[in-house]
Amino acid sequence: MNKGIFSTLITLMFFLLTMSAYAEGEIYKVVDKDGNVTFTDQRPAANAQPMDLPPLSVIETDTPAPAVDTDSAAGSEEPQPLTPRELRRQFRDFRITRPLQEETFWGTENSVVVTWESSQPIPPEMRVLLYVDGKSQAAPAAGGVSLTLDRGEHQVYAELRDERNRRVLTTPTITFFIKQASVSRPVASPRGGGP
Repeated sequence: MNKGIFSTLITLMFFLLTMSAYAEGEIYKVVDKDGNVTFTDQRPAANAQPMDLPPLSVIETDTPAPAVDTDSAAGSEEPQPLTPRELRRQFRDFRITRPLQEETFWGTENSVVVTWESSQPIPPEMRVLLYVDGKSQAAPAAGGVSLTLDRGEHQVYAELRDERNRRVLTTPTITFFIKQASVSRPVASPRGGGP
């Protein structure tokens, strides 16, 4: 037998036995009378000592995640609705634009238009609850409503709600006044007008 093949076989056997020994236990080196070397996991004699083998070198690699086909994945999954936190961030400037704080309305036949807005368009699946003097009423998500109220002091605020009717944001409360002209308190004419 060729010495090169013989040494390769011995090296291969040593490697295989070493690998299995780490899984199973101890390795023993046995040299017979002819100088042949054998490695075994069986104790050859009562006084035999196991070999001290060097630790195995283990190299860990990062396994890349499988590539996702975005075209097929996008078509098969529906977009997830935004969380209330994400919606609060998106519509953080939601506010009542009319009436202004402490605004007084004269001679409007008790009508007031309340409007609200946000820099981001409010999608139609969201809704607004408008609270006038503590009572709620549904309102369109974008735009405003016309109210007919008694004269006096009034308060209004709005809640922006998501498609699951969870409150996203609440505007500050606006206080305004409705007053009617009377003989004793006529409406002042605009300055700079003619005779």
